[in-house]
Amino acid sequence: MEALRPGQFWKTPFIWEPGCVEPPAPSELGFVDVTEEWLIGAAAEVMSYSLDESDQYAVTNVGAAQAVKELLAIDTQYFERPANWWRAAVEGNGRKVGFVLPVVFQDKARWKDGQPQGTIYYMGVLPEYRGLGYSFALLNEATRVFIQANCWRIFCDTGTDNEPMVKTFRRAGYKERTPWQRPLA
Repeated sequence: MEALRPGQFWKTPFIWEPGCVEPPAPSELGFVDVTEEWLIGAAAEVMSYSLDESDQYAVTNVGAAQAVKELLAIDTQYFERPANWWRAAVEGNGRKVGFVLPVVFQDKARWKDGQPQGTIYYMGVLPEYRGLGYSFALLNEATRVFIQANCWRIFCDTGTDNEPMVKTFRRAGYKERTPWQRPLA
């Protein structure tokens, strides 16, 4: 890879499209719609302990509350958030352990034959539940949502240094693409 430019970090893109591994049926976790109140607190906690350099940068520079506010100020010019797509993962005891925020791209140039392209806007597992495979369950839930919505492709990316998430995309059968540099801010 080329030298990292100042103010940049490496992102690894992943693609899922028909022919990739189909996600298994949900097993250990249930999924419910997220409430804004819960999501704000959960996202602040996830971002505060994130392995992703862009999250670390945001929390350091503007604080967790402002970082979440900026994250959740979804730009409807670029993304559409269909109703009931944002999900929280719930253990059998009722504890919410993480969340996934699927969206579709608004730009029709990213669509194919009238079918949208989806992307995971953000996802996270609360720090105390990491290492239990919940990111895999969240990714599979989002993939099922996209498949049910007839998305022709799913695009996702993660910080290249975020090894657990890179491994999760690989395990789920997403196709890995060449990493690229992205600005921290």
